[in-house]
Amino acid sequence: MTEFVNSASNDLQFNQVKTVSDTSNWIAGIDIGGTKTLIMLSSQRADSEVHECRLPTLASDQPDEFFRWLFAELDTFCREVGCSLDQLSGAGLGFPGVILQEEGILRNAPAFQWPEQDIRPIIAKYYNGNIILDNDVNLAAMGEYDQGAAHGHRHCVMVTVGTGIGAALVLNGQLYSGQNGAAGEIGHFITGDEGLQPGYIADADAFGVFEQVTSGTGITEQARRYFADGKGSSLSLIMSLAGGEAEQIEARHVFKAAESGDVAALEILELPMRYMARGLANITALLNPSIIVIGGGVAASNPTYYLNEVRTRLERYTVLPTRLAVAELGNKAGAIGALAAIRSI
Repeated sequence: MTEFVNSASNDLQFNQVKTVSDTSNWIAGIDIGGTKTLIMLSSQRADSEVHECRLPTLASDQPDEFFRWLFAELDTFCREVGCSLDQLSGAGLGFPGVILQEEGILRNAPAFQWPEQDIRPIIAKYYNGNIILDNDVNLAAMGEYDQGAAHGHRHCVMVTVGTGIGAALVLNGQLYSGQNGAAGEIGHFITGDEGLQPGYIADADAFGVFEQVTSGTGITEQARRYFADGKGSSLSLIMSLAGGEAEQIEARHVFKAAESGDVAALEILELPMRYMARGLANITALLNPSIIVIGGGVAASNPTYYLNEVRTRLERYTVLPTRLAVAELGNKAGAIGALAAIRSI
């Protein structure tokens, strides 16, 4: 028998499906990405062994088909480890989108264009243990809070800089999701005039102006346009790293070249770094976190350079002491955070 409830534990607050009885100490943490899914199996003890399985994500526009696949894969992995799906007392699931906590609806998830419906009864068809549902960045933040760079900080913010931009807030030891579960959707921050053409209207289905400038996608587009417009030399290290083809330039090439003092790279990154520092200054002024953790592929590609460039600018924009740190758990943070969420029940 499955009972649907919203509950709060000691430090964490999540959307969960709670069973009447638990019979095992096995738990699962699942980070569901648009292309890859990471499953972790462990016990309720935080220091226990963790088993990992990474597999391609099933692309489906029907949640029933997706969850049938997911829990079949989970059951297979459980048996490989030495347990069964029935022995799992709980599973935490992180999605690349917004989970409406009261309704159990997944929104703003380009990889999962599902009907707006409560997915909890669908999950209950395939699994009757405790379930926690949340945004993947939120769970990554909880992973860093539990075991990573934010460990010991009760007021922290995690900002992920990758294909897009996202953030998660842990305030007084509790994950803060906001009214509609969308707290931390900072892609639409306004930190300057770039992208604000006359008549501009924010679009929930498109990159916000902050995201257009500071994300890996934004930096890539700015760099390609820079060379396409004839501003950069063919002798630039960026072009060398991209094989001499402007259309092959990626954000990582720009950061690598900037580390070596490449003039074009430094010019391209000036606006993204300035906007990022302004965004973090606004976060600092509003929330006063003790640490801001920077994650995602863009920061991870050149962590020391990225952090130093942002920190230098941030110090000019804020008078509040805030530590900046690079995320420590990499692409395992979401699954680790999902495990931590289940342990907190």
